[in-house]
Amino acid sequence: MVFSDRATGAVAEGALLSGGDARFAAHYQLSCHPNGHLAEARVAIVGGPSIALHSDGDGLWRNSDGKRVPALVGAIDVDLSASPVTNMLTIRRLGLAEGQSSEITAVYVRLPDLEITLDQQRYTCIEAGRRYLYEAVDGTFRAEIETEPSGVVTQYPGFFRRVL
Repeated sequence: MVFSDRATGAVAEGALLSGGDARFAAHYQLSCHPNGHLAEARVAIVGGPSIALHSDGDGLWRNSDGKRVPALVGAIDVDLSASPVTNMLTIRRLGLAEGQSSEITAVYVRLPDLEITLDQQRYTCIEAGRRYLYEAVDGTFRAEIETEPSGVVTQYPGFFRRVL
C-alpha cells in the first residue's frame, strides 16, 4: 500500500493477494475529501470485474457512469472486505479519544465478487493511537484492531498482520 496525506485529502493505493478458499488478486485506489470523507473508490479484480464509486462527501454516491446510487445514500466511508486500509481511513477520520465510540455507515464492498451493500459499524477507542474495537452494529462481527499511532493497521486478527 502507498498512502499519502495531501492538502486535497488522503490517498491510498494498493494491491491485494488473497489465499484460502477464494483466491484472487485486486488493485484499489481510494481518495478522500480534506475532511476525511471518502471521495472516490476504485477496485479491480485481476481478470474480473471492477467498480468505481464517487461520493460528494455528504452521503450521495455516483457510479462510474455518473448515475446516482440511491441505495448508498448516507454513507461517508467505504469498507473493502479484504483490506485494513479502509479501517485506517475511518480510524484517522474519527480521531477518537480513549473510551469514545462512534457509529458510521459504510459502503461495504465484498471481494472478490464486488457486491456492494450498506453496513452499520461501530468503532471504539480502547487505547488511543494503538487499539480499536471494530463491530458490526447488528452484532454479527467484532474484532480488536491494532494500529500504529499514524492509524496504519498492524494487526487485524484472522485477516491481516503487517509484516515489515
